[in-house]
Amino acid sequence: MPVIEMVGIRLQRGGRQVLDDWNLSIDEGEVVALSGENGCGKSSVIESCAGLLPFETGSVSISKQLIRDSEGRRGRVSFGLCLQDDCIMGDEIVEERLLDVAGCNFDTYSLLKTWGLDHRSKDRVAMLSGGQRRKVAVLSGVLPALLSSKSKAILLDEPDNGLDDDSVERLAGLLRDLAAGGHSILVATHNPKILAISNRIVNFPFSIEELNPPIGRFIQIDSEEGSTGMVGHRINFRTMAGLANNGIAGFLVLGAMLALLDPLSLEGKMRAGFILAPALAVGLCGDPLFRLLQENRAYAWWNASKGLAPNALIHVFIGTGLITLLASAATGHYDWKLIASGALLGFLTASIVNWMSHATLRLARPNAVMLKLLTPILILPWALVVDTLSA
Repeated sequence: MPVIEMVGIRLQRGGRQVLDDWNLSIDEGEVVALSGENGCGKSSVIESCAGLLPFETGSVSISKQLIRDSEGRRGRVSFGLCLQDDCIMGDEIVEERLLDVAGCNFDTYSLLKTWGLDHRSKDRVAMLSGGQRRKVAVLSGVLPALLSSKSKAILLDEPDNGLDDDSVERLAGLLRDLAAGGHSILVATHNPKILAISNRIVNFPFSIEELNPPIGRFIQIDSEEGSTGMVGHRINFRTMAGLANNGIAGFLVLGAMLALLDPLSLEGKMRAGFILAPALAVGLCGDPLFRLLQENRAYAWWNASKGLAPNALIHVFIGTGLITLLASAATGHYDWKLIASGALLGFLTASIVNWMSHATLRLARPNAVMLKLLTPILILPWALVVDTLSA
């Protein structure tokens, strides 16, 4: 039964037609390799299958559930993914990363020991060598299948890139083991060791080679239920990104107003504006984790695999409440409606800025989009809140 299905995909990148009426079906227990020169379209197939690229015609389904179609409709289903970029934030801890991918508790030490990473389990990913970091990315890609008795789709884009020969052989054996467990693997590679264990090789521009690879032995990793969420909460505390990106902006605004105004003499609308201005500045900085998610295309992995990137917006809510309380203390006027409004205003403003920022990341040139020029519009609701509360 097909697990991965790509039907009638037509994909254009820039002025070049990359895929034209592309069809591919991968059954349970099958390894299909994409082979060809750089730029021939292997990565485009992987990213289209993961739902990361929009295409002109066609649809992609995994386990009979829609991933994406040409009309922009999208669905969510669990699958493993490893792109050419490692897609891991540098401040993630190796062990925590695997638990976050799994969404449950399991013996991470044994898995890391097999790949020679047991001594780095408590280290930040940024402290690893390139090869070690690639191992973590590959493990993140295959882990959903290692933990599942049901067929899973695994999408790997040049997973052998940066791995030593022993690790490539270990990966080749692992892919055969996963296939023995009924999992379906689509892998883009140049490596002959990976090609040799494939059931089919799709050579670009297009020819198919059938192989008779060895049969592996699948051993499912035991797991137990457990909460591994709050990724954004952990990383924000670890990096203090909220203080660096949002908190400083709020303190600068508050400090500037203290230098120019006598807060004790303010009344009415001026006092309400003084108290709520730092919260607006904090909110306009958006989600503290946004910049971290741009490292090595981490956002792309989270968006495709989990459907929702981690965020630290709850910290913005707490921070704006505290800085509004501080501004109230400077005026000697404590109005809990103002303080609560400051916290909520900062949170909603940051949420809107975060949505606008993430919307541009799906585009080919996100930094060229001037969507952030619309952020001054967010001063309007702030002004309305000031006017209403001062009345």
